[in-house]
Amino acid sequence: MPLLLTTAFRLAVWCLLTADLSGLNLLIGLVVALLLPRAHSRPLPLRALLRALGRSLLAVPQAYLEALRLIVGREPQEEEISEATTDSTIPLLVFLDVFRITLTPFTIVLGLEDGGRRYRIHALRLRRPPAADPATGGPTP
Repeated sequence: MPLLLTTAFRLAVWCLLTADLSGLNLLIGLVVALLLPRAHSRPLPLRALLRALGRSLLAVPQAYLEALRLIVGREPQEEEISEATTDSTIPLLVFLDVFRITLTPFTIVLGLEDGGRRYRIHALRLRRPPAADPATGGPTP
């Protein structure tokens, strides 16, 4: 199963890079995908892989929304946040986590903390408008 998944992933990357879905190009991509060396690590847990892929795919529309907020939004506020890693021993899951976090225009991974169990993330959050003062109707000081 992992051989099939990694080959399909490599073939998909090949097709995206070449932008050609002809039969000859698919055959060349399949040969390249099978000949590339594979990393030997512990078996990939399918549930964790599917969860990481799903989160990465959901990051694409989120990135577009955050880009629109950047264009029409207010002044962003910087902050450092921390997020748990999925599994720091499997390189593919680490890559998918970092890809998901860095894809969005408001976040970037700065490094690992807590012995490699959490990502340190620099994030921009849009400032909320000041709350209205009920007595005056204006913003609170």
